[in-house]
Parts: sequence; C-alpha cells; structure tokens
Amino acid sequence: MKKISESLENYLRAIYILHIDGKIPRIRDISKMLEVRDASAFDAIKRLENMDYVSHEKYGYIDLTEKGLAEAESVYRKYITLIDFFVNILNISKEQSYKLSCGVEHHMTEDFYVSLEAMMIFLKRNPIEYRKLKDFIKKYKKEMPHVFRKTLEELNVGEESEIINISCNNEKKEQIFKLGLFPGINFLVKSKNETSIELEINSKTIRVLLEDAMYVIVK
Repeated sequence: MKKISESLENYLRAIYILHIDGKIPRIRDISKMLEVRDASAFDAIKRLENMDYVSHEKYGYIDLTEKGLAEAESVYRKYITLIDFFVNILNISKEQSYKLSCGVEHHMTEDFYVSLEAMMIFLKRNPIEYRKLKDFIKKYKKEMPHVFRKTLEELNVGEESEIINISCNNEKKEQIFKLGLFPGINFLVKSKNETSIELEINSKTIRVLLEDAMYVIVK
C-alpha cells in the first residue's frame, strides 16, 4: 500500500482525535486544529476521500473508513508514544513535544516505533528504573555533556563570557569555588598559556589551571 503524505497523515490524526474526543469532525474543526485555511482542509479531505480513507458528505461531517481508521490509529499511536517519551522521559515541555512529535512521527519506521513503545512499557512497569533514568537525564542536561557545551579552557585571550555551571564531582567543585569562580560571574580572559588561563573578575586577576578550566561551563 502506497504511503500517504505527511500532510494527509496530519489530517487523519486530526479527524481521529476529534472522534475520540466525542466531536463530529467538520471541515472548520479540522482547519482550526491544524491552523490551515478551510479551503486547504477541504482539498485535503477530498484527496483522502478519493483514496478511500474518509467519507465526506458535502457540507456535512467527515467519517473514517475502515482503511482510514486503521491508518489514523497507527499515526495517532506513534504521535502519543513520542509525546510520552519527550515529556515523561526527556523532560521536554508539552508545547515543544507536540511540535517534535508532529514532525518525527512521519519518519518512524515500524521497527523504531515498536522498540520505542517496548522501552516505554518496560520503564513504566519498572518504576525504580524509570525514576533513575529520568533523574540521570535531568542531571546530564545540567552537568555532564562537555562535548556539547563551551568550557573555560576553550576561550581565547580577550574574550568575555559568563560562568553558567561547574560540572564535576563535589571535591573538584569545592576547589574551583575556592578560586572565586561561581555560576553567574562575568569575566575577561587576560592571558593563556599551555597550563593555565588568567581571568579578570571585578578588577581582580584569577589564575585557573586548564585541567580545572575544563569543568567550568561558560556561555
């Protein structure tokens, strides 16, 4: 069976959601949900009708055919599984999750979808692991991924920046705090050599070893 376009999948999902919400899908309801013109929605519904996914009485309500219901349920399951993953595992806002899910769902292979759904079921059946994973991701976002963040050791002479985090174990963190480096502090890089970097903070000069500077996350 030929795969329908992303746009038409969005229309099928919208019709399905209106149905399960107990509403009668009409052109104006669908166009409002998808934020498109009524004329665009009408053209899309006409195409779906020609492909035997929906039945539509002129100026009346829209219903899913057996074929359309199967496709709409598949699209919707992928959509809500992604939202669940983004919101409850990755701690992404609902607004962002809706947008991401709407885009990603169209590119999910069946293998990817089944694997993702299986992972979500496993985590929900194992609440201790579920909580550990969520806590680890939250901590990782804040402290761990140096490769995705700029560190103090990467700055050059003359650059100004702000410390946004100190990412290391507590013992190392205490050593860095004793140097006078804290999140929120603005500074200027005065000089730099192979082993250390000098910062100007509030007219004071602070020397930081590069082996410590790698743990200081900056803007």
